[in-house]
Amino acid sequence: MRIGYNEATMKDGSTLEQDLELCERFGFDEIEIRLDMLRAYLKTHTVSDLARFFEKSHLKPGPFNALYTYRELFSEQDDPARREALLEEFLLGCKVGREIGADMFIIVPPMSAGGYDCAYEGSREEIFADCVRILKGLAEIGAPYGMKLCFELVGAAKCSVREIGQADEIVRAVNRDDVGFVFDSCNIYSFHKLNDFSAMANVQPEKLFAVHINDYDDVPEQELCPAVRCLCGDGVIDLENYLSVLKGMGYQGMVSVETFRPEYWAQPAEKMIQKAYETTKAVLERYGCL
Repeated sequence: MRIGYNEATMKDGSTLEQDLELCERFGFDEIEIRLDMLRAYLKTHTVSDLARFFEKSHLKPGPFNALYTYRELFSEQDDPARREALLEEFLLGCKVGREIGADMFIIVPPMSAGGYDCAYEGSREEIFADCVRILKGLAEIGAPYGMKLCFELVGAAKCSVREIGQADEIVRAVNRDDVGFVFDSCNIYSFHKLNDFSAMANVQPEKLFAVHINDYDDVPEQELCPAVRCLCGDGVIDLENYLSVLKGMGYQGMVSVETFRPEYWAQPAEKMIQKAYETTKAVLERYGCL
């Protein structure tokens, strides 16, 4: 497996330019570029600058992270202005990806507008129809750019797609080679603190395009949120089980550390990115994934 870095790990404490330099220095294999950090980078750099960096670097671009969809997208009730703004983000990634060799985009299902404990309103049938329509629409737009879509379930109450089986039904119905999954240990765990990852093995293994790895503080379920994600080995998620299932599926792709912890952002980027690499590498080595 390859060790990846998701820019959310130091989101408000670094820049894309700094992340590139530090990830290359400390040994990461791939970097997941955030769209907001890409836009900031492009204020003072060009896409050609980014392409030249990857041409000479061991570090390679992973999936763009992320496109947050909404339930009315591509429906008769869609707001044209809202759709245009979302597609501008999507096409930015598609166009830059074509130049730098990035061919995956993480797609987040519709969510409620409230906090993490604000339940999403909609039946399973409605959610299924919405997500199939959204993924098919985005896949058609991304296809000319060679872009693959990584559908990301989120176990929190606010998300429309919370379980592996539910996500699997949607991806099978879309039935496209360029639409698959990204699995995230925290996102799976956040569904009632699920620490058994065996259901991952039920999906089509060739549809698993990317993987996130992270840990969670030991807090009550209602307090689970991105801010209490932590580096691998500092929390309560059964990462041995998580990685053993991935190994059993034959997965050999990117495993990317992704936390959203403000106290990490307050630390020096050099310190935290090195620690993110070392802790991720250690858990992958411990369970025979490198």
